Amino acid sequence: MTETPVKARPKAERIHIIDGLRGVSIVYVVLYHLLYDIQSVCGVRLPFWGTAWFEGIHVLFLMLLIGISGMSTAFSRNIFRRGAIILLLGFAISAVTMIFMPSMRIVFGVLSFFGSAMLFYGVCKPALEKIPTAIQLPLWISLYLVCHDIPTDGRLNLFFTSVKLPEYLFEARYLYPLGFHSADFFSTDYFPLLPWIFVFLAGTALSKPMLARKLPKPFYTARIPFFDMIGKHTLVIYVLHQPIIYGLVLLIYSIFGGK
Repeated sequence: MTETPVKARPKAERIHIIDGLRGVSIVYVVLYHLLYDIQSVCGVRLPFWGTAWFEGIHVLFLMLLIGISGMSTAFSRNIFRRGAIILLLGFAISAVTMIFMPSMRIVFGVLSFFGSAMLFYGVCKPALEKIPTAIQLPLWISLYLVCHDIPTDGRLNLFFTSVKLPEYLFEARYLYPLGFHSADFFSTDYFPLLPWIFVFLAGTALSKPMLARKLPKPFYTARIPFFDMIGKHTLVIYVLHQPIIYGLVLLIYSIFGGK
């Protein structure tokens, strides 16, 4: 008896604009950290840092990076494996910075967030897929707005008012991954699940119509060659760029800073 060969699952066709937008985002992250290091190492105060327009641009790029990551779950063959690897990298970066650079320590930074978000989505995907696609995107955007001020002000934004959350949530020492942290908590790179998980989920909500090719045609045909190439290596760039940039800024300042 001849066995019928099992057909491999067709591989989703690569959508190059995803890589391009991811590349744009990681270039922004590198530039942002360069400016941050120039200020922290050299003591240079950049006049635009902290202004409303600069913070707005910062948030938009972060949302783009996280949203694109959510969309990319459609191409993941094993989201649990990838999520676990990224989460472990995040823990490793936290350990290194806390030991060798405590003044610039990273506690639950962007890699820890991405790893946790992927694992969360992998576990909850069957339940999340039961929510109609048309409802998901406005739902996640609304929940992001509701939870936006949890890490900074401990409040939920409800319609035209806000609700202060109980203090005991923020007194607990181990709820910082969710966005509930004590007054003495410090991290130079902090991406709690609340509110950022909802941006990630908004990206996953777009992945279904994306694969069904229901998005505007330019989304499937547009390419940004330089950023396209960079976008395929964002994880490596993210892991390596900060120690390289920090080391170069420190070296240059030690040579020319006193002159």
